[in-house]
Amino acid sequence: MTLARFVGVAIVSVLIAACSGSSGAPSPSPSFSPNPKHSQLVAAAKLDPCPPSQRSSVPGGLPDLTLRCLGAGPSVHLAGLVGKPLVLNIWGTWCGPCQAETRYLSSVYDQLKRRVRFLGVDTEETSPDSALAFAPHVRPPMRYPSVIDNDKAVLIGLHGAIAVPSTVFVDSEGKIVHRVFAPYRSAAALRADISRYLGV
Repeated sequence: MTLARFVGVAIVSVLIAACSGSSGAPSPSPSFSPNPKHSQLVAAAKLDPCPPSQRSSVPGGLPDLTLRCLGAGPSVHLAGLVGKPLVLNIWGTWCGPCQAETRYLSSVYDQLKRRVRFLGVDTEETSPDSALAFAPHVRPPMRYPSVIDNDKAVLIGLHGAIAVPSTVFVDSEGKIVHRVFAPYRSAAALRADISRYLGV
């Protein structure tokens, strides 16, 4: 590991630790049985399938990483998400501000999913089942797809997106056009940034 990568991992770890203790909202209480099977959680979460992606990369775009889909659908090559504007949200159920903003992402996704692609990056979970159990209890329910990133590779690969949650706006050509390193506190604020940076 190079010194730069070591420092990047250390910074991300410190910020993630800080975020995990900064919850301003209570965690929803999943109503599943104590040890539900993974397949049952996938079915109950009803996440939309992960989008297809190309095996390509774009200068100024997302990291050249392929991540497993949290629910149904193929693994996603982040750098190959082109053809439609994208809102990429880095989150985790252990992060209170992430939980709080999910309702706004869900609301705007329901409004714009035909015109804008949404993708969550579930980072540093002890188990992906935590996110699957959480999704149905958001109001409105979280339906946008997510991928799993246990190694913080996306945070490190973005070279600057070192807070959780972070939201990255990507144009239809695959280029990053804006980043937000803080939680959204309303659907209106998220909708305004989508209009401003993605033209939708």
